[in-house]
Amino acid sequence: RMYMAILKINLVYLLTYRANFINNIISALAWGAFQVIWIALLTGKRGTVFGWTPDDMILLTFGYFMVLGIFHFLFSRNFDMFSRIIDRGEFDAILLKPIDSQFHATMRIASYANLIRALVGLVLIIIWIVIKHYTVTPLQVILFSIYICVGVMTLYSIWLIFITTLIWYPNLSNMTDLLYTVNGLARYPGEMIRSSGKVILYILIPLALSISAPMKILLHKNALEDVVILTVSGLSLFIVSRMFWKHSLKFYKSAS
Repeated sequence: RMYMAILKINLVYLLTYRANFINNIISALAWGAFQVIWIALLTGKRGTVFGWTPDDMILLTFGYFMVLGIFHFLFSRNFDMFSRIIDRGEFDAILLKPIDSQFHATMRIASYANLIRALVGLVLIIIWIVIKHYTVTPLQVILFSIYICVGVMTLYSIWLIFITTLIWYPNLSNMTDLLYTVNGLARYPGEMIRSSGKVILYILIPLALSISAPMKILLHKNALEDVVILTVSGLSLFIVSRMFWKHSLKFYKSAS
């Protein structure tokens, strides 16, 4: 009920600044088109990439487009503003409200332009499946939907862990720029990181699997290992991020 009220408030804001909304949609769609062109160029000279055909990679890109749309719709604008909220002492007002501080700080702003982006990504996935004659069962659709949610939860948890450090270092306003760049790894198959042979990169596996694991379910690829890793790491990161948030509040220095 509280979140529905938040969505209504954001809708009023959207109707007030309609030109900004349209500009955001155009930029989001242009960004998505660039991603598809990039993958098409990347896979055009070779048959497969880590076992993924060019058609599979384009479907993965559509999945990336959709999942990032969902994530940015729900969370990213809140994370963008967190450094300013801490630096200006506005976090006090969030802590004083009779609702969970993590919920309020990370979910009070919704970007409807990115919701359009997510819906476009979903439509493109459906069109691509029909054009390329992929066989998809109802069970696959259910599992795909579940693990898309797990993937979004994983992205949220990773971002929250990093953003929470701003409670100690509020001047690190470029933290979100780093996270936007790291998010780009999710558009590649998880096998890419595994085959790198660099153990230090293994910490990025949950990020890479947040999108490739659900897409593997649709593509009838052997997704069991990836799904198990994503489930365990996603739940673990969510718990750790929640504990880290609660712990960090003890060190917040109130502006008052």
